[in-house]
Amino acid sequence: MKNYLILTATIIIALCKISFAQDAVNKVLIDQDLLLADYDFLLKTLGETHPNLYAYIPKDEFLEKTKSFRASINKPMSKTDFYKILYQTIALVKQGHTMVFGDAGYREFLKSGGLAFPFKISYNSDHIYVDENYSTHSDFVKGTEIIAVNRVPVNKIVDEFTPYLRVRPNGYIGGTLSYNWGGLLWLLYDFSDQFTMSYVLPNKHIIQTKTIDGVGYEQIKNKTKSSENKDFEFELDPERNTALLTLNTFQLDFDRYDSLLVQVFTEIQKNEIENLIIDVRKNKGGNGNLVGTLLNYLTDQPYCAGSESQVKTSEATKLCYTTHPVLVNAIEQARKAEGDNPEFLKLVDCFMEAEPGTITTFPKEIITPEENKLRFKGQLYVLTSKNTFSAGTLFSVQVKDNKLGTIVGEDTSDNPTMYACIMLFELPNTKINIQNSAQYSLRPGGFDDQRGVLPDFKVEPTYYDYINNYDRVMNYTYWLIDEGISN
Repeated sequence: MKNYLILTATIIIALCKISFAQDAVNKVLIDQDLLLADYDFLLKTLGETHPNLYAYIPKDEFLEKTKSFRASINKPMSKTDFYKILYQTIALVKQGHTMVFGDAGYREFLKSGGLAFPFKISYNSDHIYVDENYSTHSDFVKGTEIIAVNRVPVNKIVDEFTPYLRVRPNGYIGGTLSYNWGGLLWLLYDFSDQFTMSYVLPNKHIIQTKTIDGVGYEQIKNKTKSSENKDFEFELDPERNTALLTLNTFQLDFDRYDSLLVQVFTEIQKNEIENLIIDVRKNKGGNGNLVGTLLNYLTDQPYCAGSESQVKTSEATKLCYTTHPVLVNAIEQARKAEGDNPEFLKLVDCFMEAEPGTITTFPKEIITPEENKLRFKGQLYVLTSKNTFSAGTLFSVQVKDNKLGTIVGEDTSDNPTMYACIMLFELPNTKINIQNSAQYSLRPGGFDDQRGVLPDFKVEPTYYDYINNYDRVMNYTYWLIDEGISN
């Protein structure tokens, strides 16, 4: 997919990774003039690099609110407090690939001995639940509803957090809220070390209250590592004549990815599999060029990868793509996927050679699949959810709009008409890193309804599915296969 160089390099250093404990940071004040210079540089560079910064917010509203944020920088300020202004500024854009890197000191607070909120949370229908328990209090089982933290009701906490979150146009906040919950409790409420929890256990009706200790950095790190999803999983179900491929990222080395796909589709062909389920419900994104490599195993017909795209050239983007190791490597991986395709080379030139300020328009992109002896010719089912992001959304929409398979599950969180192809820049004085988009891409269907990819069969997991580890979406898909139902 030559016109989609990089959707996201998956450099996720969200609100949980920076420098000093909050007390220590707040004692180090940065001169007002330096902060104002950084804020002005932020707004200038966002405008110069992004093809349409005001896609989801009226320009007048953005300028009015950023003027107010700038006016609040009226004295020397800690880096922590400056981060709060940056988070709220970036949240106005409502685009998943535009973000602030850094956590205002939360990680270093934990590394220095501070204790964090002891649970990973899940957000569902305006309720907060325990998803994973890092503490020694085993009574807080998965699905325990949290009513309040330190006697602050969770609905008030969510309202307080929302202006700091990167919320997509569809308004779904669950993923980013869960990821940043502990860090924002520390940043906005200064909650740490001990937590008074008001909660309701699953299948109970009484609100209980208990004060428990927070947990340390290593404890969270070890439990998180043990529960991480694998990037790539494959299994066969011979009785159902079905194969299941789970892809949780497209951020893979091309040679490894290509080798894995050869192994998978060799097994599918050898076992004469007629149904293939590709699960991208937890796909966090990655290199969009790898999507085309997978699609080459799924269809022999020409398909539309995108209706139109525009790339904006800037000095900041050119500097980023020629010097930043992550993006230099991303181009290398993309070259392996695309080869010397003229349209791909034209796209690279947009980042490296074109005059700053140039907006290059690419027409509808039609892909003719290459010859592939391992191509799958059966029924394809793709599983999506609110946690399907970026390149995962791109894959889903190309299947959907080209009618290559059946989509089952929930709407994706990301809009498939997206602003992507990330670039990075650094604020000159505080050295805080910002990520922005340099490309606009219209989905293959040629429209933008500001929604995610809509499934052909909408299946939404319930709270009871969640607490009982019942996979409603997968079981519904098995039913579709057993009944011979497809889109």
